[in-house]
Amino acid sequence: MLCYEDLKGKPKTLMAMTSLKPSEFDELLVHFTAAWKEMTGTDASKGGRPPVIATMADRLLFILFYLKTYPLQEVIAHLFGLSQPQAHFLIHRLAAVLGKTLAASDHRPARLTEEMLSRLAKERPQDLGIDGTERRVNRPADKLGQRVHYSGKKNATL
Repeated sequence: MLCYEDLKGKPKTLMAMTSLKPSEFDELLVHFTAAWKEMTGTDASKGGRPPVIATMADRLLFILFYLKTYPLQEVIAHLFGLSQPQAHFLIHRLAAVLGKTLAASDHRPARLTEEMLSRLAKERPQDLGIDGTERRVNRPADKLGQRVHYSGKKNATL
């Protein structure tokens, strides 16, 4: 079963699973815990059924791991020692808590065009741009030049 205590001492693994350094994870955990208490109002000392994922750190790890990798619910359930329906329930509940956490700290991704443009206006200009589009290349007519420029594709995709 995955748990934060095991990953805390492995920064590269934690980074691969959540995209956060341990210090960033701990900082987010404080706000996540506050948002959880505000949204659920639950207190473990009041009794009731024990939580499926006991610690707040493990709950944050669960939702960050899910959102980064998007495994099947059956897979994430197995990794965290849950059933698939429990995983489904937790994904939706914890995603709402994480959304509230990010909104409270003004780290929620911009969704509206105007908001995105205002955020981009505040950013510094970038020195590097990557064009990820595929474009046709006119190949040479001679056979040697064609071999050098051959992409491996059999047909044009455009």
